[in-house]
Amino acid sequence: MHELTIAQNVIDSVLSEVEKNGATKVLVIEISIGELMQFDKDAFVYSLSILLNGPVLGSAKLEVKIENAVFVCRKCSRSWGMDETRKQLRQVENGLLIKEPDGMEVPLHFLPQLYSTFVHCPDCGSSDILLKDSESVRIAKLIVE
Repeated sequence: MHELTIAQNVIDSVLSEVEKNGATKVLVIEISIGELMQFDKDAFVYSLSILLNGPVLGSAKLEVKIENAVFVCRKCSRSWGMDETRKQLRQVENGLLIKEPDGMEVPLHFLPQLYSTFVHCPDCGSSDILLKDSESVRIAKLIVE
């Protein structure tokens, strides 16, 4: 369950900021999760809620938002989201899929840099695509006192 490990890393970062700024209490933690992280948001929120305890973190308001993936063609500047991308990924040949416990999958969860191998611009067909920052977990806002 890597959600717990990521949650612990977020809390460690929050506590580091608290210490660095001489704060005594965290009021708000807003976390942005990239859509391509492909992990269970509920498990992540649950893990965070377990770790939010004590006088510094115990009363913090937690907000977790999913940041939509955006693909941009470097050739024609067209942008699109995961709906179009999922359509293209359903067309991937079986020989390129990997076996997972719940079925066959494109190996993008492990190697997101391969998106341009499997996904092309819906307008011009170019595989020279840019993936906007949607494969990370970041602290978007931290309010302390």
